[in-house]
Amino acid sequence: MKPKAKQGKTKTLSSNAIANLIAKAAQDKQALDLEIIDIRKTSSVCNYMVLATGNSAPHVQALRDGIDGELSKAGIKGGRWQGKRDSNWMVLDLIGVVAHVMGRQEREKYALEKLWEKSAFTYHV
Repeated sequence: MKPKAKQGKTKTLSSNAIANLIAKAAQDKQALDLEIIDIRKTSSVCNYMVLATGNSAPHVQALRDGIDGELSKAGIKGGRWQGKRDSNWMVLDLIGVVAHVMGRQEREKYALEKLWEKSAFTYHV
């Protein structure tokens, strides 16, 4: 089941469009090290991964809220954040797109982008 957007009639947005919407929302909230990773050729789990870094737990929360707001405006439903509201790592799974919003230490420690660096295309936003 793909996330859907409402614009008069309900229409389905592409994974690419959703990934770009999430990245733009994170960018608007001053996300650091923002990347969209195209993993369509190597992953059966999703098409795109969006990675964003926040300076602190409140910044991670602000990024999450900004992304939620933009998804809501676009009428996209179906995803739910995983991770505690005050944590430094939140994950949103929208089937074709998975977004990770992380604190600096978590981003450096887990380096998710390195898992895909040889088999995916990374867009630095």
